[in-house]
Amino acid sequence: MFYPEIPTRLARLSRNPLPKGVISSAQVDAVRLLTDPETFGGRAPSCFDTIVSHLIVDGRDLFILRKPLDHDGFKCATVEDRWNWCETQCMRGFSRLGAVSARPLPIVRREHRLCLGGPGSIRDWVLKITCESVIVEPGFITLRRAA
Repeated sequence: MFYPEIPTRLARLSRNPLPKGVISSAQVDAVRLLTDPETFGGRAPSCFDTIVSHLIVDGRDLFILRKPLDHDGFKCATVEDRWNWCETQCMRGFSRLGAVSARPLPIVRREHRLCLGGPGSIRDWVLKITCESVIVEPGFITLRRAA
């Protein structure tokens, strides 16, 4: 099991509002896409804003969008930095933390709109973690390993 302590100031979002935390102007559209119920087949995802990431939970999936920061050795300032961070997390093996699979997923622009995955011009990267279940409780996100 994986028990990161997550601030719960954003338990549920209505359609397309942005979290109240600081969002880089470069990531406004990406956060809007990831918090839009239409992205997840009409289901409203839970969204959490931490110091270094936006965490979006939809059913069995957890999406981690790193904020563009470059501070004290932590570097995710560019799209390439966020790709490298996603790859590093996959190589570290989330399976020991209870996740079944982790993979980088591009946020792309195609036909004048942003989409999650598929062909198009890459605008950002998110880490998609899929497991048996993602449980959101006040202060915690728990990833349960598949049987």
